[in-house]
Amino acid sequence: MALAVLGALIGMTVAMWFAAAGSFRTVDRVSETATAKLGEATQSAPGEQARLSFRYLVSEINRTYFRAYGWAQLVLGIGLFVLLLRRSPRDAASLALAGGMLALAAALTLYLTPQIVAVGRQLDFVPRDPVPPGMARFRALHAAFTGLDGVKLLSGLALLVRLVWTR
Repeated sequence: MALAVLGALIGMTVAMWFAAAGSFRTVDRVSETATAKLGEATQSAPGEQARLSFRYLVSEINRTYFRAYGWAQLVLGIGLFVLLLRRSPRDAASLALAGGMLALAAALTLYLTPQIVAVGRQLDFVPRDPVPPGMARFRALHAAFTGLDGVKLLSGLALLVRLVWTR
């Protein structure tokens, strides 16, 4: 059961990385290759305004996904920790890895995600030229999130290897 929960945690992380990385590129691609029907549907908004509206929509979708992702990581992380805690004999290294993953998920969900959402909303519809003052903070928060999420993913992979090899 611990392997299944860990697999869900790892899979969810990889899926979120692909979704987040591709969503804004999709807006740009669709905006550049807009079909006649899309052009008709957005004719009341100039091209750049329609693009900003689409980017806002994608931002809100990503915010929703990342909040859900964070809470799911917490629930699954607690479940994984409890499953490993109940194993006999207990494996202190596995518990440490799972506990570290849980601590990172808590920091990402309860601290970084709300800050990213708040700063991101302040930047919605703000012109990017010149670069708005909040952009540096947003990028720093985003980089911290990505880095810590990467550490969590690597910890999960290390735990996966440990669980498989110690069976």
